Amino acid sequence: MADNNKVEFGISDLYIGTYTDTNGTVTLGTAYHQAGAVSLSVEPEGESNEFYADNVIYWSGYSDNGFSGTLEVARFDTDAKKSFFGYAETSGGGIAAIKGANRPKVYLCFATQGDAEERRVIIYNVSLGGINREFSTIEESKEPVTESCDITVIGDNTTGITIASYKPGDSAYSTLFTNPPTPALKPITT
Repeated sequence: MADNNKVEFGISDLYIGTYTDTNGTVTLGTAYHQAGAVSLSVEPEGESNEFYADNVIYWSGYSDNGFSGTLEVARFDTDAKKSFFGYAETSGGGIAAIKGANRPKVYLCFATQGDAEERRVIIYNVSLGGINREFSTIEESKEPVTESCDITVIGDNTTGITIASYKPGDSAYSTLFTNPPTPALKPITT
């Protein structure tokens, strides 16, 4: 399994779908294409644990609690806001953020470019925070205003998979956006 990329950059083809775990059986809803991906940052959540004995670090470990970060897009579509952020239509024809609305867990799929080949990535069991947006006046030039949300990556509770990436030729690469794989590890052979 050679990795031909020395570097990766960019984000495109962002898809969001529901992630449901019923007693260890994962169901992934139909992927919704969210246009306008700007950035996605994820940072590990966890801490170092150290135990001292005999005047030295006798044992150390690291607790891995998934990732947290921020998803930024040009603008979340109305359908995405209703499906994944708990927004609802108003009687006057608008769309409104609802305090305390239930939001489903989701998965995120997207593509990145590399110096040698593109990658496709899926992130499992993600909680989406509220949508952040800044309103500001137009000054000397028009600057697009983006929308973002904080994310928490829980990952699959059965396999532990949080983020998986695929290169061209991998079986899940060509179908990642249309029929993403449920989280599963390759059996260990001895």
